[in-house]
Amino acid sequence: MAQALELLDTLIDDLRHAISKDDWEEVNVLTSRVIDRVEPVMTELAEGDISPAVVEEKLGTLQQLCEEAKQGVKGHKAELLDTLKGLDRTRTAARTYADVSVRRPG
Repeated sequence: MAQALELLDTLIDDLRHAISKDDWEEVNVLTSRVIDRVEPVMTELAEGDISPAVVEEKLGTLQQLCEEAKQGVKGHKAELLDTLKGLDRTRTAARTYADVSVRRPG
């Protein structure tokens, strides 16, 4: 198997693993490497070192994983926003309680 294809396979495996662990920081790092891994594969394809069917399969898998990552990140972002809203409500409630406590005649 061509070296570029092996590197792409490693990226695909790493991306699949990061998505399964909901490790969005690692997903971000890995997706930043996609172009660097795909370009050499395309070069080897053009040189006839790799079967077009194999490249099509790998790129399809990569596209599917990127879509899964995108959906996962959207879900994670929504969870974070809900958490932040909850923290804001808690902070507001604590501030209100402190204001009321200070105003009580002693």
